[in-house]
Amino acid sequence: MLSRRKLLQSTPAAALAQTSPPPNIVFLISDDHSVGDLGCYGNRVVTSPHLDRMAREGMRFTHGFVSSSQCSPNRASIFTGCTPHTVGMSRLHAPLPDWEPTVLDQLKERGYFTGIFRKHHQGAGFQQRLDFYGNAQAPFSQFFDALPKNRPFFLQLGFSDPHRPYQDGAFSPPHDPAAVTVPPFLPDTREVRKDLAHYHDFIARMDAECGQLFALLRERGLAGNTVVFMTGDNGMPFPRAKGTCYDIGLRTPLLAWWPGRIAPGTVNSDLIAHVDFAPTWLEIAGLKPAAKMQGKSFLPALLGKPYVPREAVFSERNWHDNFDPIRSVRTRTHKLILNAAPHFPYRPPSDLAASPSWEQMTKLVKSGGLSEEQRLVFTPTRAAIELYDLERDPHEFQNVADDPARRAVKAALMDRLADWMQATADYLPPASAKFDSFKGRAWPVSL
Repeated sequence: MLSRRKLLQSTPAAALAQTSPPPNIVFLISDDHSVGDLGCYGNRVVTSPHLDRMAREGMRFTHGFVSSSQCSPNRASIFTGCTPHTVGMSRLHAPLPDWEPTVLDQLKERGYFTGIFRKHHQGAGFQQRLDFYGNAQAPFSQFFDALPKNRPFFLQLGFSDPHRPYQDGAFSPPHDPAAVTVPPFLPDTREVRKDLAHYHDFIARMDAECGQLFALLRERGLAGNTVVFMTGDNGMPFPRAKGTCYDIGLRTPLLAWWPGRIAPGTVNSDLIAHVDFAPTWLEIAGLKPAAKMQGKSFLPALLGKPYVPREAVFSERNWHDNFDPIRSVRTRTHKLILNAAPHFPYRPPSDLAASPSWEQMTKLVKSGGLSEEQRLVFTPTRAAIELYDLERDPHEFQNVADDPARRAVKAALMDRLADWMQATADYLPPASAKFDSFKGRAWPVSL
């Protein structure tokens, strides 16, 4: 039997702690990008050769989930390792509080040179925590020119693509509207197809810039000791996606590339939450996550080591252009959504409300031109509790919360969600009556 000392030395974190210098960490994050919309995830139309190569040479995760389907709240969860409501980031455009520690603070203590290009969406004060900040005009080479010799680094590339507004000319050759696949929650019209083609163009532009970053790593001789992650900050900017707690709004690409460490072409189906990035990066750097962090390191998964994966992921939605408090818990087989204000109808974020796709849907619903599934976003109110069997209903169209046969599943997920809400200091009442302060009350709770 291994001694305690040898056992500790055999862990991934212990092994990496002895690496000199520790690995560099690069984080690529797209803006409004659902999981299926890269070639490596099966989209045969979108042009994404650089990220597809990243997947071939590294690891592709099939079940990566954001903490919030909103930009700045979810990005805050990445930096802090905590869900947005825990760190006062429930509201879109809120600045990250100065008193909240971040993964960057710990990495800097380890000697990392920290930098971000473009979007971080945590407020102007956040940039003071960085060693380097590059705006939209700055070339990526500027960071590497400023990098002190023999210093490990953390670098984030925060793309604005494929966020709206869209226009022609983002990528050449442009994607053909006739070739795109229209998801079942959108009507198949000429206008929607053109909107989706623009979305593909903006993804392709982002992918080309990822290629520039990989070229720089190779040119500067840094690729051998650098781990690169890629994900999206929330789902695609289309109705029923971004700003919702359906999978199309929560499930984003997640790729990892680490030459010599990650087995090429690996596909991982573990549930991964965006709060898991911070503890993973710290473990890569040979550090222990801060006690406040709620995430779970998935470094063992990257290295092909045994570990206990998550049983569930949790997400939320709060203030965007309007107040719509939603909580969700998802396992491998089921999703439960708690609508804390079910008297509100679905209201798309303002960029979606101005989109050609939403304009088409509002016209077609009046003329009877939408399918039953597409009309779901036009109901005057919503159910307080939604429950979906993801194996039978992956698009989350059939709410089975009132099915007597699903009573036990519903109760178990309500309790699991309530436990998480209580543990993370949520401002909403817990989702079940298991807590004394909530006994005898039932959802919906008037807000």
